[in-house]
Amino acid sequence: MSMSDNDEWSLPEERSEAGEATQADGDAARVDGEAAWMSVVAPPVHRVPNAADAMVFLLLLGMGLVAMVAVIGVGLKLHWFGWRDPAKLLTDTRVALGSQLGIYVVALVAAVPIYRTMWGRGLMEGLQWRPRVAMRLAKRLVLVAVGCDVMAAVGNALLPFPQHAPIDRMFTTAGDAWMLFAFGVTAAPFFEEMIFRGFLVPTLATAWEWARERVTGQESRGVDAEGFPVWGTGAMIFAALGASVPFALMHGAQVSHAWGPLSLLYGVSLVLCAVRLRTRSLAASMVVHASYNFLLFAAMFVQSGGFRHLERLQ
Repeated sequence: MSMSDNDEWSLPEERSEAGEATQADGDAARVDGEAAWMSVVAPPVHRVPNAADAMVFLLLLGMGLVAMVAVIGVGLKLHWFGWRDPAKLLTDTRVALGSQLGIYVVALVAAVPIYRTMWGRGLMEGLQWRPRVAMRLAKRLVLVAVGCDVMAAVGNALLPFPQHAPIDRMFTTAGDAWMLFAFGVTAAPFFEEMIFRGFLVPTLATAWEWARERVTGQESRGVDAEGFPVWGTGAMIFAALGASVPFALMHGAQVSHAWGPLSLLYGVSLVLCAVRLRTRSLAASMVVHASYNFLLFAAMFVQSGGFRHLERLQ
């Protein structure tokens, strides 16, 4: 019996239901095909960290600042540690370092659960911490830091540096010098790298790519296998140049905003950005930063006779 004979023996209701099912299947297939085509043409790209992520961390740093101001205010009110004169606290190295560390810690503690919720992954993972990369390249990273210190020495000899910069007044006692040493090779590199190379560099690179896509109409570069954004050369150059400006200016008050040391800090930041972008590891740039600071403080240690003759650093 042929296919037409089977149709002849089918009831009208059965033939109608079969036709409707076939049409429904065809419509569903057409919708699925359109959805698949649309997903290929314009796939959703969620690139982090982006500007919103950086703003959130900036707000958390502001929250930490408010918390530290409140702590100092209460301390003055209750005369903690003999605090009575607010003017003296402004020049107290221990208070300055403790306050800065407190701001960072408050922001970090708040950031850990917030970004896990926002990104669906840990904070350091989302910032591409990647410590194994830094460990594998440790020797090369230290050599990069040595190169930065050589550049600093040459810059110190050739560029105009202030004779009595505000940072010199922080080296008033051996205890202050040791605290600055410890802070400069641990907390400062970690948190500064997190802020500038962890959040700001990816934000600027992603902003460049976003603008490029809309101006040129080109498709997004998308993300890599681990879900991190892919940036072009232009985006990385823009991010390094842009992120190095606030990094240098952040240290401006310490060097009386003199253009010589600010230019040097800008150059060091460019190197740190290049390491971060080349290795795609925030831990790698942190190792260079910490090693660079360590070598600077080690030179001060030798020059001052183990921090016993701090007047030699003036």
